[in-house]
Amino acid sequence: MKWTRQTGAVVALAVFWGATAFWGIGQLRARRQAEALLQNKYNRAFYECLQRTKNVEVLLSKGLVSASPEQMDTLFSDLWYNSNAAQENLNQLPVSHNVIARTAKLLTQVGDYAYSLARRNRGEPLKPEDWRTMEQLYRKAGVLTRELTSIEREASSGRFRWTEVKQGLARQLPREPVAAADHSFRRVDTQLQELPVLVYDGPFSDHIERMKPLGLTGKIVTAEEAKEIARRFLDPGGARIRGARIAGQIRGKIPAYSVEFRVGERPWEIISVDVSKKGGHVVYMLNPRAVPKAKLSDEEGKARAQAFLASRGLLNMVPTYTLREQNILTVSFAYRQDGVVIYPDLIKVQVALDNGQVLGYEAQGFLTSHHQRTLPAPRVTLEEARRRLSPRVKVAAERLAVIPTSGQQEVLTYEFKTQLGKDIFLVYINALTGDEEHILKLLKVPTGTLTL
Repeated sequence: MKWTRQTGAVVALAVFWGATAFWGIGQLRARRQAEALLQNKYNRAFYECLQRTKNVEVLLSKGLVSASPEQMDTLFSDLWYNSNAAQENLNQLPVSHNVIARTAKLLTQVGDYAYSLARRNRGEPLKPEDWRTMEQLYRKAGVLTRELTSIEREASSGRFRWTEVKQGLARQLPREPVAAADHSFRRVDTQLQELPVLVYDGPFSDHIERMKPLGLTGKIVTAEEAKEIARRFLDPGGARIRGARIAGQIRGKIPAYSVEFRVGERPWEIISVDVSKKGGHVVYMLNPRAVPKAKLSDEEGKARAQAFLASRGLLNMVPTYTLREQNILTVSFAYRQDGVVIYPDLIKVQVALDNGQVLGYEAQGFLTSHHQRTLPAPRVTLEEARRRLSPRVKVAAERLAVIPTSGQQEVLTYEFKTQLGKDIFLVYINALTGDEEHILKLLKVPTGTLTL
């Protein structure tokens, strides 16, 4: 039989479709395996978060019945460890930050409370207000445990899958799994909101969050003025602004107008900017645009973030740490006064690494803490402070820095970047007393640097 051109084309087409089908099946299997691994990772993170939260509740209950100051020190250490571990696993879940913010805050409060008491007490009995705080924390931890257990049941029943939630978030689509997971965590948020406000002297306490912001200066602005301020501040990245409106008003520590700018036809193509009523300061900005591919390096992204702040009149800001996720670089900046890094005055900027557009901005810490400080002269010399370090570490860098402590306090320190083997630590020595104030361990991960 002679092969005609038509026969040859049919055979070639069949081979092509067969190869395509074979490749497609392989890709489908690989994708399913990847999804299964990711699902297992999220299941493990949630399970670990739940177990650590249960541990926190149990440890708090033990603390309420313990009469031994020595035993309390051990309990506080375990509380600090378990609350931090719960928060770490919570942050791994693919749920938007604003939905889990109150849950994460409670875990932070427990850990900070336990840490502050462990440092303060050293075997001494607790004060009456400490017992009241512990009772409040115990009630909150109980509510959190019950609600997380309920979420576990919902996930097990198939109401949502973590991988679908992540896909929905990555595409900025209001898909059903995202809504189901968000609804579940918002229920936790509501339950925690209904409980009494916690007051203690830790750095993340509600008491401190209610402190009067020091960085809000200027007259009260109108909604129209806020809209114009937001328009001048945002970075449209070449997109045409199709409309602007006042979407609402923000209550809380920094009352603000919430302004929305439409930059596209799709529902999520909106840039949100919060402008404080007092002084017209931009508190928050978010552009939810996805960034499919990175073309800029981290250094180029950091330079874009610094240039953005300078162009908006925010000078003397020093980049401290970065985090890179989904082709977006988050750069943390601290204010610098008289050559001293002021860590409480913090601003975060998010840069898209495809075109350098600034997608996010958060200045709540800066507006809460920023003011012109009268910095004391160090009573301890740099050489004396260096001698306070462990002889086993090597010093890689050193500088003066103001860091926050418990109870709305700040302290002038020498910041030493040190190395022990492959591990890197930041050690803070009080520049007035020579005491060791704080130690942070820096953890290098593919996305940036984390502190422990």
